[in-house]
Amino acid sequence: MLECRFDLRNAVRRDLDQPEHAYFDFLPVMSPDFIDPVTSVRSPCRPAPALGAKLGLRHLWLKDESRQPTGTTKDRLASVVLAVFRQFGIKEWVTSSTGNTATALAAAVRRDPTMRAHFFCSEDFVADHQLETDDRISLHVVRGGYADASRVARKFAAEREIVWEGGFFNWARREGLKIAYLEAFDEMKEQPDVVVQAISSGMGVMAARKGAEEYLATGRIGSVPRFLMVQQDTCAPMADAWRSGREELTDEDVIERPNGLARAILLGDGRDSYPYMRDIAHATGGGIVSVSQTEMTEAREMLRELEGLDVCHSAAATIAALRNEVQADRIGADEVVLANLTGRTRH
Repeated sequence: MLECRFDLRNAVRRDLDQPEHAYFDFLPVMSPDFIDPVTSVRSPCRPAPALGAKLGLRHLWLKDESRQPTGTTKDRLASVVLAVFRQFGIKEWVTSSTGNTATALAAAVRRDPTMRAHFFCSEDFVADHQLETDDRISLHVVRGGYADASRVARKFAAEREIVWEGGFFNWARREGLKIAYLEAFDEMKEQPDVVVQAISSGMGVMAARKGAEEYLATGRIGSVPRFLMVQQDTCAPMADAWRSGREELTDEDVIERPNGLARAILLGDGRDSYPYMRDIAHATGGGIVSVSQTEMTEAREMLRELEGLDVCHSAAATIAALRNEVQADRIGADEVVLANLTGRTRH
């Protein structure tokens, strides 16, 4: 795992609407000219008193990433990934996706006539990809699951000597995703004690932790919050390993063809990223939990009825987990909680 490190002594947030320009000092981009001004937008972070009362939390905040142009927080990573590619002169590349990432990246590529991208997905996730193909944007469907699509994509890139975008291990992705949390920390009137987000690989939580550490270093916050990561019970290899105290996942933990309502987090092979998630959970006093399909559906209805938010099941998983953790007395009623709602259902 590679991470970017910055000299933060003079880092400031600028009073600019475009997120990447506002947080430019916290990004691995050498010039604002590399940034597409319309790939991502600022999203609201607000108190949720009605939902908080229902859950037993007096200080619940919601970050609503469903407002992004393609409907998910993946527009954040698309913006910075393409900026870094322009910076390095990369014009053609390959990646794999379950849908949201490819949709966001393809939308960004569409606006840059110099770029060409090859997207790979498994046959189970074709409908989750909302992109138009042409001579610059291709979608390759692979028989099997997401892991199979990634394996074929890497082979395709190697054989043709095209850049492999990197997925979870692409540091530019995480640098883009962390902006959502820098925004949230700045918008909140109180510092969060707990941050909760649904995970597949855990890329967003890696980004959140790094953003928190950078804001701690600059004095914008006083401590790094606990990170609570959520999976769904039909595809929860990391939650199962965490619960049993294991340090790594093995071949036996791999779910070849995962299924469940929260399609954005259907990653059946978490072997590469679990050690990082486990480290975050241990270091911050957090954890990795799973919620049921029924609990996610109920949480989604609560968000719609009490807060007027129509989000996907993956985003709703955060609320389902919060309800369980409060009932189990693992989160106190007076703790400040930030839930990142990572997107909406696009179809």
